[in-house]
Amino acid sequence: MADRVDRILRDYFSGRLKLKIDQRIYEIRHEPGQVDENIGGGKAENKHTRPLEDMMIRIESDPLLSKLTKQKEDVERWVATFEPDKQKVVAYYYASKSVTWVKVAQQFHISERTAQAWRVEIKHILGAVL
Repeated sequence: MADRVDRILRDYFSGRLKLKIDQRIYEIRHEPGQVDENIGGGKAENKHTRPLEDMMIRIESDPLLSKLTKQKEDVERWVATFEPDKQKVVAYYYASKSVTWVKVAQQFHISERTAQAWRVEIKHILGAVL
């Protein structure tokens, strides 16, 4: 069973995290506005009509979007601090579910145990951050 850090890394390297962010922004932009239930009432004099500003406020204040964006930024920031070989190994492993440690070892000319150790090291550091 994959843990939370594994799931976040798999989403990030497979592109699913960016897709979730884009999908959430699309949902916020295209959700129906407030329905005016004031039928037959008087004219609202102090009502503001700034749909673009209201939409931007909803995007900036959405908790799910903030969480996903923070995860993406944290992974980008911390993965960039690792050595290039470790970055490539972890990116290759998490990019697809069909990749095994044997494939990783053959692709990068390292032992399976070394590749797994690099992944554990990266997960340990990211686990503290995420």
